[in-house]
Amino acid sequence: MAKLLPKEQSERVKNIVFAKADAHGYLTRGRNENGKFIDALVDDPEVGEVLSSFMGKGKVRTHIKDGILNQYPKAKTKKILNGILPTDTIQKVYSSTTNVIQTESDITVCRSDDGKIFVVSSGNFLKWETALKKALELIAREPNLVVDGNTPEICLQLVVLNYSITDGDKTLITDALNAIGVKAVFLSNGFGGDLNGKNARNNT
Repeated sequence: MAKLLPKEQSERVKNIVFAKADAHGYLTRGRNENGKFIDALVDDPEVGEVLSSFMGKGKVRTHIKDGILNQYPKAKTKKILNGILPTDTIQKVYSSTTNVIQTESDITVCRSDDGKIFVVSSGNFLKWETALKKALELIAREPNLVVDGNTPEICLQLVVLNYSITDGDKTLITDALNAIGVKAVFLSNGFGGDLNGKNARNNT
């Protein structure tokens, strides 16, 4: 019978896997390379051998891949976003000083001194449609965000974790969003933010 993995032990193993994933460049590698990386973790005395004492060796690989590494990009995204103030993004993109008036999950609503409303929605580059949808849904259900008939400015903070994404990919998204009056800032652990392909902000 499998034993319950203590929370402290689980957190320690997760941190070790995350550190090794950083060193390996997990988010930039191909399927074969990452498959070998996971195989190595299964045999790792600090990871696989520890887990096997609680769940049996046959379940270790699945736990590492689906239970731990599945959290890895989400944790990286959260860390990058935590290093960015939405008010700084608005200042950089719109040259407007604002104050936060509302926060909801991955969305921040700000207002400038002249009453203009800005909605900053954050997410992963690969799911930019989701970030846009969240912003639009928030505006739709809160009519008080529309001031004197003017809808809020929308800016998407999109985290890029896979460096194989090209400037062309970014331009395609920014051009599509510009067509509907939405701005996009691309954020990464090494490059900071880009607006329309130009460096907008450093984030290390």
